[in-house]
Amino acid sequence: MTVEEAQKRILSHTVPIMPPESVGLLEAWGRVLAENIVSPDDIPGFTNSSMDGFAVLANDLSQASSANPVTLRIKGTIAAGHPSPHSLTHGEAYKIMTGAPLPEGADAVIQSEWTQITGENLVLALSPVHPGQNVRRRGQDIQQGEQVLQAGSVIKSPIVGILATVGRKNVMVYRKPTVAIVATGDELVEPGEELEPGKIRNSNTFALAAASLAAGADPIILPPVPDTREMISQRFRQAASADIILSSGGVSIGDFDWVKNVLSAEGSLELWRVNMKPGKPVAFGMLHNRPFFGLPGNPVSALVTFELFVRPVIRMMMADDQWQRTILRLPLYEPFSEVHDRRHYVRSRLVQDGDNLYIWPYKKQDSAVQSSWIGAEALMVVPENSGPYQPGDLLPVMLLTGDVS
Repeated sequence: MTVEEAQKRILSHTVPIMPPESVGLLEAWGRVLAENIVSPDDIPGFTNSSMDGFAVLANDLSQASSANPVTLRIKGTIAAGHPSPHSLTHGEAYKIMTGAPLPEGADAVIQSEWTQITGENLVLALSPVHPGQNVRRRGQDIQQGEQVLQAGSVIKSPIVGILATVGRKNVMVYRKPTVAIVATGDELVEPGEELEPGKIRNSNTFALAAASLAAGADPIILPPVPDTREMISQRFRQAASADIILSSGGVSIGDFDWVKNVLSAEGSLELWRVNMKPGKPVAFGMLHNRPFFGLPGNPVSALVTFELFVRPVIRMMMADDQWQRTILRLPLYEPFSEVHDRRHYVRSRLVQDGDNLYIWPYKKQDSAVQSSWIGAEALMVVPENSGPYQPGDLLPVMLLTGDVS
């Protein structure tokens, strides 16, 4: 099964979690809007200055220049948040700060750099301005009654600001899924415990929990489980309180690989093995009425399969239909000859050389080499039965950076 076929089959089981919930603005970051947002006000709510300078009538300065300055009488100073009750007439100017309300009668602002204060309450204008120059009109950004955000939008940092701007303290969003994470294997010990002969530390649970957080979910970490069918079955029943069940290890064809058997017996096995490297023995099905992922035990395989299969489900459960990562075609920085009969997702980093952006694959690509994730910014996608490749050859590149900004 190809990656695309597997994704299509997995996502056919995925729907947003209902009902939506109301949360505060900071909690809404990274979530998906469940309502349309209409502004109750004009933004800005008043005409104001976009510069520090002097509010003027543009017609007064039509002939102004450094050789022929125009003298204006300074009527006062207007600071942000403090409107002037007085209007402006010909021959007058108000000293005004950025964001301050424009006084009645003024139609432009000449910035401070084009003026020179001379004498008491007098200013010289050294340049002409046109009506509307350095002025932000009321409603210029958003008009009252305008729909500014649509349901289904991902709430990134600027959108949090927009929500605050239109006066929203709380907003309706789709709920974050919970992900129960279970690592399998007799060899596992927890971080901080003594590492005895034949044992390894349980890194997958924490890497997958962090990946779940980055994707927008709430991880639930369960203790590692030994390689027995009974214990694995029991732990998966404990995990059924979550929206997604995620295990690592025990999905191949070894004597102690029980995950697939438990899934088949107690749920439904929808797919097993995908034509990719790393991560071929990934399993997916429904267990206790929950989407279940059996990811490989090798650390790199677990994270690559999470990226390709679990992250899309998390995002779609949050009603984000734009779950796809950005894919570019970039030239290789150096030769690459490690090709296979399976599509290869190669840990890589981006390299800027002059005006050009290149992809530079790491040398060590074994699925147990975790250090190759350090600094990895992308997965270079090498088609099956292709290559070898030379510097400058173009290949698809899936960017890993910037989940939500």
